[in-house]
Amino acid sequence: MSMDLILQVIIWLIVAGFIYWAFKLLLGIMPIDDWFKQIISVLVLILVAALVLFKVIIPVLQAVAHISINIH
Repeated sequence: MSMDLILQVIIWLIVAGFIYWAFKLLLGIMPIDDWFKQIISVLVLILVAALVLFKVIIPVLQAVAHISINIH
């Protein structure tokens, strides 16, 4: 793995963590019902998981194992 990929992985993990942290903080102070907060929390978690999958896990697999994953 190159230093460029390692730096990219670290940056994307920081971005994903910040997005999750910020949404959890904002969600805690919003005056809305608990069931709606839970829906938003699940959607944010799906967003962060997709971000980590497509920006961290897939590029690392491509670099380390030379796996080509094409999504059409």
